[in-house]
Amino acid sequence: MEVAGLITIALLFIFMLLSIPVFISMGMAAFIGFVMVKGMDGAMSSFGDVIWQSASIFELVAIPLFIFTGVLVEKIDAGRDLFRCTKAWVGGLPNSMGVATILACGVFAAISGSSIACAATVGIVAIPLLLQERYSPAQAGGFCAGGGTLGIIIPPSIPFILYGVITETSIGKLFMAGVVPGVLMLSLFVAYVMISRPRIVVTHRVSQAERRDATRKGIGILLLPVVIIAAIYTGLFTPTEVGALSTVYVLALGLIQRRLTAPRFIQAAKTATRTSCMLLMLVVFGQYFAHLLTYEQLPQQIAAWITSFEASNLITVTLMILVYLVLGMFLESAAMLLITIPIFFPIAQHVGMDPITFGVFACIAMEIAQISPPVGINLYTIHGVSRIPLGVLAKGAAPFLLIQIIMLYVIFYVPALSLWLPQQMMGR
Repeated sequence: MEVAGLITIALLFIFMLLSIPVFISMGMAAFIGFVMVKGMDGAMSSFGDVIWQSASIFELVAIPLFIFTGVLVEKIDAGRDLFRCTKAWVGGLPNSMGVATILACGVFAAISGSSIACAATVGIVAIPLLLQERYSPAQAGGFCAGGGTLGIIIPPSIPFILYGVITETSIGKLFMAGVVPGVLMLSLFVAYVMISRPRIVVTHRVSQAERRDATRKGIGILLLPVVIIAAIYTGLFTPTEVGALSTVYVLALGLIQRRLTAPRFIQAAKTATRTSCMLLMLVVFGQYFAHLLTYEQLPQQIAAWITSFEASNLITVTLMILVYLVLGMFLESAAMLLITIPIFFPIAQHVGMDPITFGVFACIAMEIAQISPPVGINLYTIHGVSRIPLGVLAKGAAPFLLIQIIMLYVIFYVPALSLWLPQQMMGR
């Protein structure tokens, strides 16, 4: 293998261990790598060209739009309406409050595309009510942290946008590929919550009039996921246009309900801008880092080295999962995606995974990173809104992590789960 590529990867992890921000670590490591193979002049030229090309990818416009949509939903208190509606319809089930929490996370996931926004918005409303009904802190926090990971797989999904840009895969088809696995995972989460112990059987007697009232108040936000998925599936809108449509929809909803004030709008814009800048910096320097690896043909060499052992596909996939588990303990999901996809994409193709199937596989692996201690960002998010200790949250989220690992194997062995809807789009 090329020495420059290996040194670049080593430098990346050294810089991150020194607590240097990930995007700076990727940029510095890649620049040093280019200096070694091209000299200073060549490195400077490559830096300018690649950074400019990466920053001018049109599809990236969808990222700030979906982030802004998610923040606006939080600011107009639509999460509260959403939770009340789900609670009204599942009141007779065992652990009904927990089931309502997971369902609320699933719906919000189909709005924001952000795991953090999903966990925070639902957690603020749900955790006090869960604790009030005598759910343990591990259950209350774990339900919200685990349910929040659905924001990565159920469309729209920001990691799907990043993956599509890196691998030049259709983002619209990736969005559709996440629907069936996302619904399946949501169902598995609900099933686990229903049998979770201690079981809290509190029957919420809700009259039909109360259900209608809760549905009426939440119908505006409940219709948005339907609009998003239908717009992409029918091909009437591109993912970027859907992002703009979602933003306008939530703005109109906030004004109609008289919940969107000027200060809230400005605060939402500031929050979305900060988050978008962070992600876009990761994307730009991640592309620069990937360009160095590709220039050195390191991903292809690693893939050839791994496949030279003639191991079974099961072993190869298991090794990828183990790497994701380890990296998820230290890296934020977007950074992990940008670092691993250039390396794992050729390996996935060797074991027969369709690029769309691998996109779903990789995004579920990103979910694992969201709740893997010690750096699981969802755990920190829920800790911030509830003050539940991180160790307790990690314990409560562990069953969801196990379900996600099982789903990785399911996606690999049953690719139709991820390919069926995109194939229906192709037939249109």
